[in-house]
Amino acid sequence: MVQTLDARTSQGSNGHNILTPSFTNGVPLLFAQVGLQFNNPGAFIRTFFSGVVELTASQLSTNGELVIEVYRDLGSSQQLVYRAGTIVIANEFFSPCVFKFTGSDFNVPPPVNGQLVYSVYATFTFNPLFPVSNIRLGPESFNATVYSEE
Repeated sequence: MVQTLDARTSQGSNGHNILTPSFTNGVPLLFAQVGLQFNNPGAFIRTFFSGVVELTASQLSTNGELVIEVYRDLGSSQQLVYRAGTIVIANEFFSPCVFKFTGSDFNVPPPVNGQLVYSVYATFTFNPLFPVSNIRLGPESFNATVYSEE
């Protein structure tokens, strides 16, 4: 039988204002983090997650690339569990660019301290000859739910 252990949301923005800091070319930006908490999870743990990032391409002179990475745990034990990307087209007709993602993390080892942490980074890469700013529109959010089977 499947049991829901915990569910959390990290809401960075609801999309009403431009977000700061803006992206630095090629530098990962932490935009979401959740700590799922539970006791006695059972032998098989899995996590389902989803999120959204929105940015404007109206200031871009050339196309850019947005990459999302989801990591489990913190510090030196951090492990990449998901990576996806998209091309952001430098054209006001394709702006804003909404990137939605969904993924899973299967066979998760039970955490010793009872907390399972997921961190989400967004990296935007663009031509460095053309500076851009104020491209993070939002919404930016991340949802994670952890399940177990007994």
